[in-house]
Amino acid sequence: MGQMHQIQMSYVSTEDRILFRLNTKSRQEFRFWLTRRYTGILWNTLARILDEAGKGAKGTPPVPVQDELVKSAEKEIEHKKAVAEGDFDTAYEESSYLPLGEQPTLLFSVGVKPGPNSQAMLCMHPEEGEGIELVLNEQIVHSLCKLIVDTAGKAEWNLSLTFGSGLTDGKEPPTGLN
Repeated sequence: MGQMHQIQMSYVSTEDRILFRLNTKSRQEFRFWLTRRYTGILWNTLARILDEAGKGAKGTPPVPVQDELVKSAEKEIEHKKAVAEGDFDTAYEESSYLPLGEQPTLLFSVGVKPGPNSQAMLCMHPEEGEGIELVLNEQIVHSLCKLIVDTAGKAEWNLSLTFGSGLTDGKEPPTGLN
C-alpha cells in the first residue's frame, strides 16, 4: 500500500456496519467493513496508542487517582487541538483502482506493531486475505478517533467512546479525513 492520502467512514444502515475507505497518494482505494464489536476494539486500540504516547519515558510513576481529572482534561484539549488541525471538509476522492476488489472486506483482527521511526503501526486484517497496515502519528490517531465517534454516533450503537471524561464536542461534522 502506498502513502495514505484520505480516509472516510460512513454508516451503512442496511449493513449495520461502518464502511471504512482509505485512498493513497498513488490513487489506490481500500474498502473495509467495521462491525459494532470491531469498532469498539479498534477504539480501545487507538486509545491505548494515545495513552502510550502520553506516558513518555518508561519507568514514569503511575498517575495518582486525584490527578486523573487533570489528565482527562489535558487529553481532551490535546484531542481537540489535533482534530482542529485535520481537514474534514475536503470531499473524499473515490478511485477506480481497488487492489482488494470492489466489495468491502470484513475486518476481523486489529493489532499494533512497531513501525518506522518508532511510530506505531496499526494492523487491520480480515479473517483471510489482505488487510492494511498504517503507520500512525498522533494527528492520524486523533482523526481516526474523531471519525469513529462521529460515525458510531450516527449508527446509534451506544458505544463508550471516551478518553476519561470524554472527547465528543456535540457537533455533527462530516465523516472524512484528508
